[in-house]
Amino acid sequence: MDDLDPHQNVIRTASPSLNFTFGKGHGVPRGYSVLMAGPPKGGKSLVSNAYAGWIHQNDPTAIVIKFDTELRSKVQSTKTELAKIFGIDPKRYVIYETNNPVEIFDRIEGPIAATCQEGLNVAAIIIDSTNSIQGMGAMNADTVEQQFVGDEARTLGRGFKRILIPIRRNNIALIATCQIRVEMDQLEIKRGNKLRMALPFALQHFGEYFMWVEPNRNVEGRTNLAGQSFTNEDLGDMSKAGGENTGHKIKVTMKDSSCGPKGRVGEFTLDKRRGIINTWEEVYILGTKRNIIEQNGSIYTFADKKWKGKESVWADLQKDSVLCKAIVDELFKRDQTGVFDAADLAAESTDE
Repeated sequence: MDDLDPHQNVIRTASPSLNFTFGKGHGVPRGYSVLMAGPPKGGKSLVSNAYAGWIHQNDPTAIVIKFDTELRSKVQSTKTELAKIFGIDPKRYVIYETNNPVEIFDRIEGPIAATCQEGLNVAAIIIDSTNSIQGMGAMNADTVEQQFVGDEARTLGRGFKRILIPIRRNNIALIATCQIRVEMDQLEIKRGNKLRMALPFALQHFGEYFMWVEPNRNVEGRTNLAGQSFTNEDLGDMSKAGGENTGHKIKVTMKDSSCGPKGRVGEFTLDKRRGIINTWEEVYILGTKRNIIEQNGSIYTFADKKWKGKESVWADLQKDSVLCKAIVDELFKRDQTGVFDAADLAAESTDE
């Protein structure tokens, strides 16, 4: 083992709070994996697109490869739309529409790994979703009447085991989505867990980060901090409610992690035409809740900045991207060092 820190080489999104949920490096370390689950149409594919866009915007040579096991890429978004909404470069975004495990895992272990060794910069591989990958037994059956108990779990276990070395050695971040199931364990139900990730144990052991992705269906999920709704009043339909919805908020929760903190929650606003927007809101909420923006009554301070009233803070954050970055950088610094406030600093000094 060498002294390289994987948390210094990560992939992120445009959402500060989503990145924050990972702790340490504020992103998925290249060579490691995040598995995302959540309700149907909850935003998992959108988050994977956000990763691809960030990679292309921040690394001019990076390739992103997606295995669309649900075969929806053509109908969901054109390459022009992906470029406009998420910043994805169509020339560096390779999509395979297949749910054949041989065409997925053997391709990663074989030709993709080989081209990486020759110098191709594959930053991330997306598998959307793992549950649509067929089991090898079912693939070779002549009819659906033949049943194979544990077929899909065995196939996924073997497949992911085979690609572990290729993604580690070639520093490829793996982003995988999965479906959900109703929780049957009565003890978990009593704890408030009514749903669970539909993952075999082999895949649960394989992954490093496990994220829950779902839309915020409450009132605050349909409005910004100022209470303005994400609605275009100039566009209506046959319903009585006026206006057409233009976006919503997506909530992400780091359910489990072997490389960072568990339980962190992020939330970002997705506009259907512009992608992730209003990131200043995330900066404000994280800044105040993590005591980076200090509050004393109606007075807010950060570094040499001072505001009276939260509306003044909002106004500055909306127009000053440098200020937003400074707050996010401080948040990142605290996660890197493990020093979050004066008490932590004093304790660290005493320990030394």
